[in-house]
Amino acid sequence: MTGSVLLDDARHDSEGSTIDVRVGGERRTVRVGALGPASIDRAVAALEAALARGESIDEAIGGLAVEQVARRTAPLRAADGALLLDDTGSTHVDDVRASLRVLADLGRSGLRTIAVIGPLAVDEPDRFEVHDALGRIIVRLDVRQLVVIGHGARHLHMAAGLEGSWDGESVLMDDLGSAYDFVRATSGADAVILISGGADLDLGDLVDRLSGDRP
Repeated sequence: MTGSVLLDDARHDSEGSTIDVRVGGERRTVRVGALGPASIDRAVAALEAALARGESIDEAIGGLAVEQVARRTAPLRAADGALLLDDTGSTHVDDVRASLRVLADLGRSGLRTIAVIGPLAVDEPDRFEVHDALGRIIVRLDVRQLVVIGHGARHLHMAAGLEGSWDGESVLMDDLGSAYDFVRATSGADAVILISGGADLDLGDLVDRLSGDRP
C-alpha cells in the first residue's frame, strides 16, 4: 500500500502522544510512545516509509517504534516530582508555539502548567511583534504561570500581563539563577514545566538543575 499519511489531530499526555491519521479513505488512531510535535513528525515519516515498502496501514502501525526527540518536549522528572519538559531545542516561534500546545494538553489532565521561556531566535525588527503575539497565545492556552528569562524576551512578559481576561501570572527574570529559584519555589508534584526558547541562553543548564543532575 502506498500513499501520503495525513495528520488530522494530535493529543498529548504524560505518557506520549496520540494521533489521528488518514491514508486514502482509511482513518486510524495511532499511539506514539513519545511526546510532542517533533516525535509526531518522525512517526508520520516512519508510517509513510513503511507504506512505501508495501506494508498495509495496519502493518505499518503495528511495527511503529518512535524514540523521543531529545530537547523537544522530552519528558523528565524534576527533583520535586514535577513533570519537566526539556524543549531547549526549540528556539523559533513556530516550534515554541507548538510546544506550548503540548503543555496545554497536559494541563487539561489537571496538572498546573508553568512555561519557562527565554528569548526567541528572531530578526531584530520583528522582535516586538513575535514575542507579543506569543504572549497572547500563552493567555489563550490558559498557561497558569509564565516565567520569562532575559530582557530580550520582555515583550512576551508584557503582552501576557496586559491580557485582562487571563487568570494566570507572568514574571520577568534577569537570569537563569533567578528563574531557577522562582520555579523551585512555585512548582511541585502537581505541576508540569515547559522550558523552551532561549536562543541566546543555555537553558539546558536550568533543566539540569531542576532535574537534580547538578545543584
